[in-house]
Amino acid sequence: MRYYFAPLEGITGYCFRQAHHQYFPGLDAYFTPFVVATYTKKLKSREKRDVLPENNAGVPTIPQILTNHAEEFLFCARYLAEFGYPEINLNLGCPVGTVTAKGKGSGMLKNPEEMDRFLNAVCEGAEQITVTGGDGRVQPIRISVKTRLGWEDPSEFEELLSVYERYPLSELIIHARTRQELYRGRPELEEFAKAYHRENGPAGSASAAEGADSGFSAEKMHRLTLCYNGDIRTEADVLFLEKEFPELDRVMIGRGLLADPNLVTRLAAGRKSEKKTYREFHDTLYAAYGEQFQDDRIRINCMKELWTFMGQSFADTGRFVKGIHKAGNRVEYEAAVRMLFANCELQPLRNGLQHP
Repeated sequence: MRYYFAPLEGITGYCFRQAHHQYFPGLDAYFTPFVVATYTKKLKSREKRDVLPENNAGVPTIPQILTNHAEEFLFCARYLAEFGYPEINLNLGCPVGTVTAKGKGSGMLKNPEEMDRFLNAVCEGAEQITVTGGDGRVQPIRISVKTRLGWEDPSEFEELLSVYERYPLSELIIHARTRQELYRGRPELEEFAKAYHRENGPAGSASAAEGADSGFSAEKMHRLTLCYNGDIRTEADVLFLEKEFPELDRVMIGRGLLADPNLVTRLAAGRKSEKKTYREFHDTLYAAYGEQFQDDRIRINCMKELWTFMGQSFADTGRFVKGIHKAGNRVEYEAAVRMLFANCELQPLRNGLQHP
């Protein structure tokens, strides 16, 4: 199984990725918070820092781009290819209202025909963008997509999948919810199962037939490599997915890994969780934020964002995590963290997926 760390704006920047990879090895890729491609064809300073090779040395990193204009995407892809990134991820899954209102992220899922035209221009243009690999071979940059099941109804994904199948995507990462569901309720595993069986059925039986039914030419259909995303929190969740989908060979985990940073390390290497490692991870990240921001307010707020999730891994943390969030300065924050580590032991998370 391949394990990916999902991006989360405000938390999983390069300082976090470096610290996490140092203390909790085993991830096959970290996806960056999205770079916003705009008509100005310029990246913000923060976005540039996050993708600089020197800030991601030794960490398997895949940059993610957010846009609904092919020219903007291709500009960013060329910029990132110059840094040596062999794969770019296109964000068609972000559910945030300020993003979807502009027709970006999962906002594009409302119009499959427009999405089809966009992907056609992106994939044609990407064929002209090359990257030199570690073995010296020059190859076109790979394009992957992160998507949701649709805008409002999970059944929309059948038509969306027919669009995706037209293009040679390196992989399709599916968050098994619609945009309207945000992160509420259970993931729509039945709809993911339909896509899984369609892409892993007998050669030519599913994709070609669906292509003919949808009006797309069968010869253009591609069998897609799928990656599951949504509510993975425990080893049992991963084992459940492996049992339900035997051909599934990759998963993306976001909030579950923020809550339990050691989850993939246990899965991949069998290394049990230790409070000492969590403390070292915290201290390294806290120091890195100090160097990056040189402003204690920003530094502490970044750590508080992480504690919103990581606090779930500590038993009886109600008042201790609350103390961290109430801290108004560096002295108060560091004292609250010492209290938590001194008084709270690690605890397992509850399963995220509903197992039979």
